[in-house]
Amino acid sequence: MKRQALVAITFLITSCAAVAQSPSPVPSAAPSVLPNIETSTRQRLTLKLTLSSPDDLLVKQGDRVKEGQPLSERVRDRVRLEGQKRQLQLQIDRLNRPVSGPPAAQPVPEVGGLPPASFLDEVAAVERQKVTVAQAEMAVANQQRMLDMFESMPAANLPEATIPHETERLKQKEQELEAARAELQLTEAKLAQAQQERQYQEYQHSLELSKRAIAIQQAQLQRAEQFQRQQEQERERSFQLAQLGVQMQQLETQLAALSTVRSPYAGTIQRVKWEGQNDQNLVVQLVLVADSAGSSPAGDDSNDRPVTGDGTD
Repeated sequence: MKRQALVAITFLITSCAAVAQSPSPVPSAAPSVLPNIETSTRQRLTLKLTLSSPDDLLVKQGDRVKEGQPLSERVRDRVRLEGQKRQLQLQIDRLNRPVSGPPAAQPVPEVGGLPPASFLDEVAAVERQKVTVAQAEMAVANQQRMLDMFESMPAANLPEATIPHETERLKQKEQELEAARAELQLTEAKLAQAQQERQYQEYQHSLELSKRAIAIQQAQLQRAEQFQRQQEQERERSFQLAQLGVQMQQLETQLAALSTVRSPYAGTIQRVKWEGQNDQNLVVQLVLVADSAGSSPAGDDSNDRPVTGDGTD
């Protein structure tokens, strides 16, 4: 009986000593936000996000996220870039509007032709007057011969008034001759005036023809300048469209880079660390602990792989 009691006491002492010598339990390495879950069964992903402002981050440390839930969205930059895109599109639409060509050239009025030159009336008048002059000259010559004949005859054979009478008739014939010659000069002057007027008309007509030729040449030059300006405008429009197209592509690229970053797995945001500023952007690092190891992609056995979230889905 005593021997059994001694064995029991010895066993108890040995057990207590074993308990006293056993090491104290090591606390779990899992974060406080993940109670009762073994970290060995979780996948930790490090995501690096580029933001424009702290408001772009949609989660905080300790948040539960679902698969596909947005983690960040650069709203301010997106609004700004979309506004720039609308302005560019308005400019592109304005440049793509059809441009009317230069106006049609106005026809230059024709210059009427001159009627055929004709001085028949004036020439006929001159010729008639020449005949009249010739007749008057002949009448004067006949009267002069008659007077000479009377003066050569003996005075006794002639009446006393014969010679004065014939002399007076000679003066009349001479006056008629002078009048005929004056009329001839007048008709010749009318003919010369008609010819001069015709020359002036022809000169004016040649001026009108020259003016019309100059007007046609100026219209052709103006038309060529209009086409040249239109071609220059087309080249400038094509150049501007090309520039705007490049700017539009750049905006599209920037907008694509601003796509919402979504969580690849369901899990918990274990850590949020602001790393600093890159140019004018903020860089933040997220550590996402997935719900289970099975959520990792097939063939990937990594339990801590970084994921850069620079704005792509």
